[in-house]
Amino acid sequence: MKLADMTVADRIRQIAADMTPAEQKVSRILFASAMVAGLDTVASLAERAGVSGPTVIRLTAKLGFDSYLDFQRVLRDEMEERRNSPLSLYPRSREVLKGDLLAKSRDIFAAGMKQSFERISPGEYNAVVDAVCDLKKTIHLAGGRFSQLVAQMMYLHLYQMRPNVRMIQAGLQSRDDQLLDLGPKSVLMIFDFRRYQSDSVSLAKAAHRLGAQILLVTDPWESPIAEFANHVLSVEVGSPSPYDSMVPAFALAEALIAGMVPRLGKEALKRIENLEALRTGFEWREDGKSGPPAGPRRAARKTKKHN
Repeated sequence: MKLADMTVADRIRQIAADMTPAEQKVSRILFASAMVAGLDTVASLAERAGVSGPTVIRLTAKLGFDSYLDFQRVLRDEMEERRNSPLSLYPRSREVLKGDLLAKSRDIFAAGMKQSFERISPGEYNAVVDAVCDLKKTIHLAGGRFSQLVAQMMYLHLYQMRPNVRMIQAGLQSRDDQLLDLGPKSVLMIFDFRRYQSDSVSLAKAAHRLGAQILLVTDPWESPIAEFANHVLSVEVGSPSPYDSMVPAFALAEALIAGMVPRLGKEALKRIENLEALRTGFEWREDGKSGPPAGPRRAARKTKKHN
């Protein structure tokens, strides 16, 4: 991925292994503040991180910025993007909606998937697959207003392939109440996209305090959950309409499911076989009737004749 297409968070993760301990302190402050600390002066950011001013300048140079002001300009642009909603994006979409919309949509969605998959490191992808395949852990999934659809799709596949999978969503119990069974042997996979939902952030924070491992799927500007998540996968949301696209998020979910198949192996196969056996008799039949297909008629029972 080109440097210009990367967010500040992307750039930090890319050079994380080459950072000095002092530079790591600065990056931790940036993530802990959802990057807002980067809008402070060099002196203020350095003081918060407990490092020198030159350390802050060296870090921004390593990140590919010409100056600290250039770094702040990019941060401001990113924060503006984080606040965007369908209403604020509506005027921007008018130009896109002209011409061959089907072809434009194809190109936008294809580019979004390509950029998303280039952004995600193989190490982070494999770590998430490993986490959801750990049979010693219970997997919990949650999402926001729209992203819960991606979480639900992940849940339906995970449920078929492994035991101990839960979907956290409002119903007979509130989402908060469903945290009751979370603990160190739990994994919460949560989907949170701009404008990030406060209840999703609170849910993830509570799960983190309970000792659960947090897996976050978010947009390039990153949900506040990224501050304490164990692993973060960010995908593009570009769309021809004013609404953020979930196409790259669904594609990522499909890629994670594909990664689970060889990891779980016979365990998943046996569970799917058992599920198919349970479904026998519930599938649709060509005659339009439910229930198991009719077998050969039994011969009429003969009655014994009395003399």
